[in-house]
Amino acid sequence: MRTVILFFLLTSAVAVNVFAAGRVEFIVGEVGVVQADGSRRNLARGGEVRPGDTIDTGTGRAQLRFTDGAMVSLSPQTQYRIDSYEFKGQPDGSEKGFFTLLKGAMRTITGAIGKADRKAYRLDTAVATIGIRGTEYAVAYGNSITVTTNAGQVEACNKGGCLLVGAGQSAYVKDAETAPVYTSRSALQPLAPPQPPSPPGFTSGDNPGAIGPHSPPQPPPYSPTCGGKC
Repeated sequence: MRTVILFFLLTSAVAVNVFAAGRVEFIVGEVGVVQADGSRRNLARGGEVRPGDTIDTGTGRAQLRFTDGAMVSLSPQTQYRIDSYEFKGQPDGSEKGFFTLLKGAMRTITGAIGKADRKAYRLDTAVATIGIRGTEYAVAYGNSITVTTNAGQVEACNKGGCLLVGAGQSAYVKDAETAPVYTSRSALQPLAPPQPPSPPGFTSGDNPGAIGPHSPPQPPPYSPTCGGKC
């Protein structure tokens, strides 16, 4: 009997690992998950997210690290669904990552999925679909969307047409029928590059590997000897 119980526990652990799409890197406030069966649970740092989960940040925020190395930062009042996800440790043609941004804002540095086959990755919204070519980008979505590419290239498509958005460019999509156009407005501040996991004992507030906006360059100190123009 003890052997049977041990076997059941081991196989259950393997099953959880296989179906997990990623884990929570850090979390601020109360962030919930609506599972595929409609049940709801709260997320905690280190908790797993799985295909079918809809992460609802409410007034909080969360950062996720997926098994392919991708990082996703979710702003307050954001709902982000993992529609379908598969990654076996390295690209083999079966990998896929399909997601939906239902509302709110997100930033992401994509991982291995989509680099070998860009059709393997897709982010859907109600007004446009975003594909990648190995990249770093941000999306803000209400009734319309703004997408900003920080590195690489994304393609925003809807019934009106498609638009390639390269590094340093932003696009605006008014609705599902109107073609995307370039805009000078940025979706979000640029991302910091992925950092290694923080040492044990760090919390979300002091995590040095957290995604965040770059600090603007500071002007040189004023010097009366050169009229403040040094």
